[in-house]
Amino acid sequence: MKVETIPCLPANCGAERTEPVAYLVVHYTAGDGDTARDNGRYFARCAVGASAHYFVDEGGVVASVPEKRVAWHCGAPSYRHRACRNGNSIGVELCSRRAAGRYTFAPETVKNALALLQGLLGRYGLGVEAVLRHYDVTGKICPAPFVDDQGAWQAFLEELEGRTMTQETFARQMDDYRAAQAQAAPGAWSAEARAWAEETGLLRGDSGGMRYKNPVTREELVEILYRMRGGMPHGDAE
Repeated sequence: MKVETIPCLPANCGAERTEPVAYLVVHYTAGDGDTARDNGRYFARCAVGASAHYFVDEGGVVASVPEKRVAWHCGAPSYRHRACRNGNSIGVELCSRRAAGRYTFAPETVKNALALLQGLLGRYGLGVEAVLRHYDVTGKICPAPFVDDQGAWQAFLEELEGRTMTQETFARQMDDYRAAQAQAAPGAWSAEARAWAEETGLLRGDSGGMRYKNPVTREELVEILYRMRGGMPHGDAE
């Protein structure tokens, strides 16, 4: 994906950020056939007190504000979102078209936006839940194509999630799942069996407790079978 840099005027953005990037905010330009380069050049010559880090169109991406600096893209007198602000987010503007009284995005613009966001999520170690619409942050109807059509926004997020499900992401989600299951209480129906297994030493638990709701690995299974044959327990196996 082609990325061109057209730095905005210093008057259009803030200083270097003091908070880590925690959110990516999607906007639209509310134009009709405008380009990323058009927008980049506009913010490079006109002092308007607003900005975005990136502009996206069918041909590629224009970088306007460096990621290390604060862009003024989602500030407001009041907020819908509890935490997302200019200081901890990156603003991404999608160039739009207008037809039959409605704003739309060209398929290639959406494709380029997905590629850009995928890279940003990976760079900052974020999940898809960190991707928000301007609407989610302040209530402004922006980006209109993704506010007017909730289904289109959900499809966009699902596509993005499919692109960003790396092995590391999957492993992190599995760790979170196992940690939650470890805290879940076992059912009353198994009380007698659990008491017997613990009393006979077949199950010993570990530093995380008995973890009755966690799946049993093959390693743990053979340890239990070994104990049933009279073998001495090893390590922290259940």
